[in-house]
Amino acid sequence: MRAIVYARLSPTPRGEESKGGNLAQQVELSEALCERNGWQIVDVISEKDTSASKGPRKGWERVKALVAAGKVDAIVSRHYDRMYRTPRDLEDLVDLAESTGVTLAAAQAQGVLDLATPSGRLAARIGAVVARNETEMRVERQVLGHQRRRESGRPFWSTRPFGFERDGRHREKEAEALRQAYQDVLAGVSLWSIAKDWNGRGLLSPHGKEWRSSNLRGVLLKPRNAGLQTYSQWVEKPDGRRVRLTEETGAGNWGSIVSEGMFRALVRYLSDPERNTGGGGKRKALLSGVVRCSKCQAVVTQGWSKKNAAGERYRIYTCSGGRCITCPADPLDSYVVRKVIDKAEEWNQAPATDAADEEREAELLAEEVAASERRTALAEMFAAGDIDASTMRAGIGRCDADLTKVRTELADLAAKRVRVDLGDVEYLWEELDYEDPDRIDYVRTVVMQVCQLVELMPRGRGVRGFKSDHCRITFRTVTAG
Repeated sequence: MRAIVYARLSPTPRGEESKGGNLAQQVELSEALCERNGWQIVDVISEKDTSASKGPRKGWERVKALVAAGKVDAIVSRHYDRMYRTPRDLEDLVDLAESTGVTLAAAQAQGVLDLATPSGRLAARIGAVVARNETEMRVERQVLGHQRRRESGRPFWSTRPFGFERDGRHREKEAEALRQAYQDVLAGVSLWSIAKDWNGRGLLSPHGKEWRSSNLRGVLLKPRNAGLQTYSQWVEKPDGRRVRLTEETGAGNWGSIVSEGMFRALVRYLSDPERNTGGGGKRKALLSGVVRCSKCQAVVTQGWSKKNAAGERYRIYTCSGGRCITCPADPLDSYVVRKVIDKAEEWNQAPATDAADEEREAELLAEEVAASERRTALAEMFAAGDIDASTMRAGIGRCDADLTKVRTELADLAAKRVRVDLGDVEYLWEELDYEDPDRIDYVRTVVMQVCQLVELMPRGRGVRGFKSDHCRITFRTVTAG
């Protein structure tokens, strides 16, 4: 008998041990069975993290191809459930056995299955039905387990998330970095700058990877940082695509790293399509990519003027959208930095907190809880048959509108209270060194912390040089620390 050994390891959540043993053990048991029966092993095919009940199995397809080609007389596995777990897959194997006469054998089962005989097919079909029932029962247990975890509010994370331990306690060094990152992003600091700082301090991800703007953004957008619990599930779209949907299900029973208002403010800020994302490149011009054209809202970039009578050229800022506006670069840089210094000094004298805002935030959080509870109650009333679908949809629509309004105001309050550590801004202009890209990046970061929008205004025909009314600055509503 020419035998092929097939081993398969099912997908297993991180931190859990596979119930199917490891691949080496499966192969060892199958080879021992072949040796006892005097069978010649022609090939060993193994598959890891592969389900037998969903999705293609490339290794198993190779096994069937070898059988169909007449190169194999028996398929040997640790158990029959390594080969099939659904009646549908078994019927395909029965058809293959009837045409080739292949025999199935399992090291941890009594006897072999001869699918060419009625009794062999009956035993295989009973095994497939039992395996299918075990799969369905496991899925049901998992769904109920997830539901109980959601109701209890306790953390359930397959891997340790950044800022937390697996049991929900804070890992303080990482948690403090997250708190500061929320403050910095809302104050205008780029994700790239924060990622660079974390990497420089050796503050890596839980998987030991360095930070980039993309994975840092993903961590900051996690509701768990605000103590909010989420539930994710795969949903099939009408076009057949499967997408993963995540929804908030209420407060978890672990401590939050940042307030919910701060989290909502950051989500809104990072979702703003008009936000200037900067980037990791070092610009040589201080305000290139920061200032916008007041006519078309395109960013301005650095360029060079035409030669004057003395054959000299100087730096200018030019609208990238259609050269609507140009302006000499040096006087604009000087004007914006002076305004930033003035505004920062004004903030230094402002009070740190506002009691009325804190009282309003508490009211809004209570309103949010009430709206969420009303939304849940409507769904439960519909499930119980107390209201019809149209009434439920109308009520949920009103609840969602209330939640959107409340969360928007929470975000506004959080953004208003962001405190920015600008250091000794009196000497900011001295920090600017056009020959040092790092210093340019530092001063630009400070400008973005203070300024929400810097616009270049038309200078008029025949006007040369720069005046204060050629630039319009909208400052952020924050206070400096």
